[in-house]
Amino acid sequence: MHTIQTTSDDVLEQSLSLYDMNLRLTLRYNSFFRGYQFDLFDIDKDCYITKNKGLSVGSPSLIEFNLPFVLVLIDKSGRGVNSISKEDFNDRMQIVIMSKDEWRASIRQRSQTQNR
Repeated sequence: MHTIQTTSDDVLEQSLSLYDMNLRLTLRYNSFFRGYQFDLFDIDKDCYITKNKGLSVGSPSLIEFNLPFVLVLIDKSGRGVNSISKEDFNDRMQIVIMSKDEWRASIRQRSQTQNR
């Protein structure tokens, strides 16, 4: 699992080497939706995996792609809600990149905890 801390900058760019892939992640703040959209670029293949994909708290982004991982936006406050202002990205939000198996295990664990 890899954590990307967000900031209130309009554009964030980060190069990552994960899951045997060299990637460039570009996050852009969308003031209309009050959230981030991202581009994911495969550096080795010199092509975009996706452009302008949205992030929503708790929802696995890229789950429908043939990739070994997903991106999940997490609300560190525990409220589990999307941002209401750009400043929420300074300290309340973070992005986690995890394998699909890790994500499925986290869902199973949450489900078991809620059923108790």
